[in-house]
Amino acid sequence: MSQIYRLNERELRNMIFESVRRALNEERSEEVDNKIIDLISYLHNAQKDVREIHWNTNEYALHMVTDETIDHLCDWEDSLAETFIKDRDIKLTINDKKPSSSEDFKNIIQELVDLASEIKEKISGNKEYDNICAVLDEILETGNQLMYKSNLK
Repeated sequence: MSQIYRLNERELRNMIFESVRRALNEERSEEVDNKIIDLISYLHNAQKDVREIHWNTNEYALHMVTDETIDHLCDWEDSLAETFIKDRDIKLTINDKKPSSSEDFKNIIQELVDLASEIKEKISGNKEYDNICAVLDEILETGNQLMYKSNLK
């Protein structure tokens, strides 16, 4: 004879709450993952723009900071992409996310810092994204330094 287990109202509410929480986390993770892919794409696409600014400026300080930035963009793209796909069974494809102004170095770096900040805010405290947070911290710290250097004459 099998027993029938009846859920009380509290148990049922907890089960529903847990199901909704899991569904929201999956949705939120997909949204965050798409933002990370956008940032990787931005880093990839910004390299061309910064390189063209580097080649075409007559300002010594801007020439030097763009030279430094090209290396950082490449390193950040690689670190973020490798960290992101490490535990995921996905094929990463670069999308068309790129700087809104290809000729304004400060704008390119500010957009980068803004994107990294937005993602960092969404994933802070989520252990699944700890390694990505470390890369974002580096982008934010160095990005702000590059902004400062770009203001030097």
